[in-house]
Amino acid sequence: MSPSSHWTLFIARPGRDRQHVIRDSRGEPRIIFGEGNGTRINDRLAKYLVESLNSGLNPEDPNPDEGWFLDSPGDSDEQDPAILICDPEFEIRLEILDTGSLEEDQALGRKVVALINTYFILTEVSHPSASSTGSPTEKQQTGSKR
Repeated sequence: MSPSSHWTLFIARPGRDRQHVIRDSRGEPRIIFGEGNGTRINDRLAKYLVESLNSGLNPEDPNPDEGWFLDSPGDSDEQDPAILICDPEFEIRLEILDTGSLEEDQALGRKVVALINTYFILTEVSHPSASSTGSPTEKQQTGSKR
């Protein structure tokens, strides 16, 4: 996850039901958006994440108490050690795919959560008229199963 790494965006099932997959510098899928989340906000969010990961951006989470968050299964689900990223409404939106290194996966998850929360704050600041009406809708659209 160094600044010199090259992350790429892959669109699985292009079209209306597209699914975003972010691959690491080895070409391995590392971050996957939930199925049915092929919305325009996800297009922008996925591009932002790839650009931020490639630039080495490592912000502190600006909204740790009310923003998006990590949810990783405890010892109860050893079959699926996935690290999940949920929105403020507790809906699962992204998954950090297992590499066999829980610490590395959790570090990537924390970084992605901080980037997502930063993205939404920057979006609200750059579009103040949308902050009261547009942003919650955009957040909800990221997980809509339409």
